[in-house]
Amino acid sequence: MDPTEYFSAIDIPGHELLIFAPRGTGDSSWPDKAGGYRIADYVDDVETLRIHLGLEQLTLYGNSHGGCVALAYATAYPQQVARFVITNSPSSIDDGYADAADEVQQRFIARFADGEERLLAAEESYPLIAQIPDNAEKASLLRRFMARYTANQGPVESAYLDRLCAAPMNYDSVDVMYEEFEAGLDLLDGVEQAVAPALVIGTEFDVVVPCVEMRRIADSLPNASFRELAGVGHFPEVESPQAFTSAMLEFLAG
Repeated sequence: MDPTEYFSAIDIPGHELLIFAPRGTGDSSWPDKAGGYRIADYVDDVETLRIHLGLEQLTLYGNSHGGCVALAYATAYPQQVARFVITNSPSSIDDGYADAADEVQQRFIARFADGEERLLAAEESYPLIAQIPDNAEKASLLRRFMARYTANQGPVESAYLDRLCAAPMNYDSVDVMYEEFEAGLDLLDGVEQAVAPALVIGTEFDVVVPCVEMRRIADSLPNASFRELAGVGHFPEVESPQAFTSAMLEFLAG
């Protein structure tokens, strides 16, 4: 997704946010090899960026797939990471993960009047996206699909999803991501090397990445704290900006 729109809701007072446009998004070039969207490729890009910036260490934040990259980078380059935060990012996708996601979806349906409708619309729209060449129609279907990513559907959440889904989207990378996880990728392999202080954030109603998965990641890291944010979905900085910012500032202050 477009990195500028994706991170547009994040504001951490007293800190500068450098938005890294992953390969094939924003102004970044597309990979020169088929399937060049694997986690290891993104990790290489982050290390290249660190060298380019002339920094000894990075403080990393990643949401969703970006959190997967941050976790993998912290494992591969532990001495180059000062601290890192990951939000709603899977370390692996297996049967246990699917069962946990199903449980969250049932709570989502019970809590929100339009919950079942949104989940069904997402399930129906996703396979159609690849079949439609028209970008406007793709964006409309993507918006229906993304409606499940926020627990609440107020004006702030709706405006954010509208902007995000109308922005340019790299669909090629999505298939590679799923293929890699389905092939058995487990980002907790070797994670004991990721010794930097970490904050792991999960949310109560993320139907894509269940909160229990984030707690499992926190428990597996050697130096991590865990925070669950109640009542929100995949983008806590949009739905609960005060709680999200407070957690970030507390962690960054050490």
